[in-house]
Formats: sequence, structure tokens, C-alpha cells
Amino acid sequence: MYLNARAVRRQRGSALILAVFILTVMMLLSLALLRVLNQETTNVGLEINATRAWSAAQSGIDFGLARVLNRSDEASDEARDACDAVSTRAGALALAPGEGLANHTGFYGCTVALACTYRAAAADDDAEHRFAIEADATCGAQAIAARRVIEVLAYD
Repeated sequence: MYLNARAVRRQRGSALILAVFILTVMMLLSLALLRVLNQETTNVGLEINATRAWSAAQSGIDFGLARVLNRSDEASDEARDACDAVSTRAGALALAPGEGLANHTGFYGCTVALACTYRAAAADDDAEHRFAIEADATCGAQAIAARRVIEVLAYD
């Protein structure tokens, strides 16, 4: 019995060391999990902003096509003027919620730059006018901002 009491006294702090080791391992695993969750949160935010930017760019293209193709006269000068109205020479036409984009919470923090290039139709073309419209949309804050560019060709 004397040997058992002596052995117990020698092992008295071993449970504490084992508990500290287990707590350290659990803390490291928790920190790793928090880091992964933080990265996933950032990725989800970026994916949401990318989808919003794509929708904003599509809306910009629709806005540009409506301006270019809905003319009262088919004269070449008016077609060129309609294209120029979508894209100014000083820079692209900028759209924002309530100013060309739908005034909806899904587009808050989004901007769309539109550019239009007019090309006269070739002699053997069925169309009279050709337009190249580009929408460059950006959505989100700096750290998770997403940008999408869509270009369409329209014939009239």
C-alpha cells in the first residue's frame, strides 16, 4: 500500500498537463474553424456581389439597347446620335439605382458604365446600322467588390 500512495503522489500533476494539452488542441481547432468560416463568409459575399454585378450589367445592356433601337426615324445621323447619347465622348454614361438602374435594394452600391460604338452597315448587309454596346458593372465594397463586363452587338 505504501507503493501505491507514493506512485499516486508522483502522478499528481499529470492530469493537469493532459487537460492543458487537450484544451490547447481544441483551441487550435476552433481557431482554424473560425478562419475557414470567415473565408467562406467573404466568398459568399463576393459571389453575391458578382451576381448583382452581372444583373446590373444586363440591366445596363437593356437600357442601352432601348435607347439605341427605339428611335422614331431611321436616318443614319439619328442612329449615330442615339449611340452617342448612350456613350458620351468625355466618358461612358454611368448608371446607378434610380438613375438608369431599377431603384431596388439589389442594386445599391452598384454602378454601370455604358459605352456604345456606331458602325455603318456594309453594302451587302441586311441591316442599316450596327451598334456595339458594352456595360461595365461594379458592385460591392472594396474588399469584396465584383466587376462584370458584357458586350452585345445590335443590328438595325
